[in-house]
Amino acid sequence: MSFIKGLKERRFVQILASYLAAGWVAIEVINQLVERGRLPDMVYDLALMWYLAGLVIAVLVGWYHGEKGKQRAPMAELAAIAVIAVATLGLSGANVASYMANRAARTAAEASRLDLHRVAVLYLEDLSPRAGLAPAADGFTESLIAELTAVKGLDVLSRGAVQPYRAAGTAPERVGRALEAGTLVAGTIEQIGEKVRVSLRLMDGESGIEAQRTSFDIAQQDLLAARDTLAERAAAMLREWLGDEVRLRSTKRGTANTAAWLLYQRGEKARKDAEDALKQGDQDAIIALFETADSLLAEAQRADGTWTDPAVLRGHIAYRRARVATSPEELVRWVELGLARVTPALTLDPNEPRGLEVRGTLKYWLWLQSFESDPERAEALFQSARADLERAVQLDPTLASAHSFLSHLYLNVPDQPAAVLAARRAYEEDAYLENAEAVVWRLVTSTYNMEQFAEMGRWCDVGRRRFPDDFRFRSCGLQLMTTTGAEPDVPRAWQLLAEVDSLAPAHQAGFERIRGELLIGGILARAGLPDSARAVLERAHAAISPELDPQRDLYRQEAYILTMLGDYDRAVDLLKLDAALHPDADYDSQWWWRELRSHPRWREVVGS
Repeated sequence: MSFIKGLKERRFVQILASYLAAGWVAIEVINQLVERGRLPDMVYDLALMWYLAGLVIAVLVGWYHGEKGKQRAPMAELAAIAVIAVATLGLSGANVASYMANRAARTAAEASRLDLHRVAVLYLEDLSPRAGLAPAADGFTESLIAELTAVKGLDVLSRGAVQPYRAAGTAPERVGRALEAGTLVAGTIEQIGEKVRVSLRLMDGESGIEAQRTSFDIAQQDLLAARDTLAERAAAMLREWLGDEVRLRSTKRGTANTAAWLLYQRGEKARKDAEDALKQGDQDAIIALFETADSLLAEAQRADGTWTDPAVLRGHIAYRRARVATSPEELVRWVELGLARVTPALTLDPNEPRGLEVRGTLKYWLWLQSFESDPERAEALFQSARADLERAVQLDPTLASAHSFLSHLYLNVPDQPAAVLAARRAYEEDAYLENAEAVVWRLVTSTYNMEQFAEMGRWCDVGRRRFPDDFRFRSCGLQLMTTTGAEPDVPRAWQLLAEVDSLAPAHQAGFERIRGELLIGGILARAGLPDSARAVLERAHAAISPELDPQRDLYRQEAYILTMLGDYDRAVDLLKLDAALHPDADYDSQWWWRELRSHPRWREVVGS
């Protein structure tokens, strides 16, 4: 009660409310100035930090000085305020230092005369006592060089080229200039307790300024076994960083207007934030950030009407809005807006590859929704999308995302070999990993459809290593065991299904659980355990419901597993249900119905 009484006797609430209101107004003003490019992003971060620190100070002041009349400041209050101010000042200094370092790295990359795609991976420096990790350091470095050398978008110098620069203390800029490498990768390896820590740094080759850094720990006993896996992880991160730096530099060269370029960069940052919000499912943030991005890009477009990049990115943002549309009308509206927004870029340059890619992607996405009821107009839309995408990769073969969309498009021709080739090309060209996950999954499914089970297994392994949190690359291991591409391993199958359960999103978990059990039924059949297989299938079948599987896709999966058990009549019954829901399904061209096609009742599925 004494605490409540103390609050009533003081003007604590009035002081705190006044500070909150005044501070929030100041924060909003700063935010508007930052959004319009009048102040750097750092200023908002600093203002927010000091506002929160001031909130604590306001609480102290309100408590100690809320009474009427003259009051003295006790030592406890002064000490607390001093600690808060010093801590906030330290954090502000670190924030400013980080901002200046990043700015210096960006400026160096823009001004560099060296090609950022030319990469020198320097040998890791061994910091362990008596150089005990030297062999591991060399092996990691050489694996990393090999990993990056396989990326077509990069020109990676051989280990022989960097061998002369192994001596510690060599200035990075000296190495970069000597080798004419625009990007340097350096790092260290050291013992930290029971683990080994590998640290990597990405630097501008001409200035030696550090652009990015990362580190990761591994158990010492797993060091050599994990060498190639670690190299692959490091290469993936480096590709992303290099992609950001390269795009930053190339877009700057597309305009001489600094204001336009700065607006474009802010728009691109908002777009990336929207993509992050999309992963988190924050619908309000997605819409707000996409709108902010488009507004900034529109300003960039007005600032330099001869620069194609803002219009292309605005078209891409409209496509992303179409992908998250909640109604057919909204989807069509965003596609139409996207086509209108990318048109200025293609008017300026009809052969702008990324503009053609965006236009083709928008058309293809609209075609996929089957809104066009007239077959001739639908076919014209499809062929127009195909022409744009094929022209885009002809003009710029490095457009991995265009190759990726073409691989999906070819599946609808259908042309499985062309789809696989396009997906492989997308993977080879996707040096910066913007579309790799979808591309690898398409390679898994396409090679399965073509009965290329060894290739399917290879891509399934790639996906599992590269994207360990994606349940699909566990599920494909189950699918592979139902084919001749892998031996049936029942304990391993149940382990994979448990991993699928733990990784699948909540809205897919039920479907994937039943699908996994159906696949395990097939694995049991291949393992010579037909009774166990039938028991598992019966349990899975009983769990299928319209809510869980509205399109009855699981019936098709179950029918295939039943053919492995020789239960052809039950398989036909299920396929008849599937055919009623999917009248355009092409059962005659799918290999998994090969044995069933000789069954007397097959015509009940496909008709005469």
